[in-house]
Amino acid sequence: MDRTDTLSEELTVLFDEMLAYGKEFRRKTYAGVMEYARERYAHTVDAVIECFADTPEEERGALTERLAQAIPEHAYEKMQSVKKRNRDRMYVDYNMNMAVYVVPLLNESKDKNCVALTERMVELWNEKGITNMRLMHSTYDEIAGGFERKLCYITTAVCENKGKPDDCYELRSFRSFRDSYMLRTPEGQSLVDEYYEVAPGIVMLINMRQDAPEIYDGIYKEYLEPCLGLIEERRYESCREHYVSMVRELKEKYLYA
Repeated sequence: MDRTDTLSEELTVLFDEMLAYGKEFRRKTYAGVMEYARERYAHTVDAVIECFADTPEEERGALTERLAQAIPEHAYEKMQSVKKRNRDRMYVDYNMNMAVYVVPLLNESKDKNCVALTERMVELWNEKGITNMRLMHSTYDEIAGGFERKLCYITTAVCENKGKPDDCYELRSFRSFRDSYMLRTPEGQSLVDEYYEVAPGIVMLINMRQDAPEIYDGIYKEYLEPCLGLIEERRYESCREHYVSMVRELKEKYLYA
């Protein structure tokens, strides 16, 4: 087994082992999981960087191609061993694993060869059609920053899908509802915290789907439009109940189906 084969095998081990942490993609646990991954797979990341450094410039493209194929080919083979009717949960788990753990971890060094490797890896993943979802290039800073900004994740995504600006009427109404009603009580604060724990994952998974625009349209009509009407009628408790139902139903449907 040559050096590249060894690295390819280590990359597939990284993919397999991090699959177990899908449900840890939450605001309070994500940083801890990534810290564990940095320590556990530091040797693998360092070995990839060293391998590129030891490879002549004119041969690095071929090395990138070989290493980039490792995880997509491995994941494809694993997926093909499962009956089609049982793959829906795997589609979510595989894409989430790549998007929030594997790709960000390999990108953390900001080494130009590692970045090129992950970009090609994402391309091959999508080209092979391993899942019915799109994988997007990602970094830890982008994901962690999303958790820390505490935006109205789902409502923002829905409004962006409709071409509305960040200061649109809907977003201003929901932010005002959050700040002036939800955050006034410990129970409301707890519900807001629950929302911030799971909303980024929900949005990320919806954005990976080919039918994301239709999903967001459905969320607007089924949940947000009625909620907005309740806010306008000052029926704040009814709006709270409706919004909580939305978050929990979307969590069940997209995160933990």
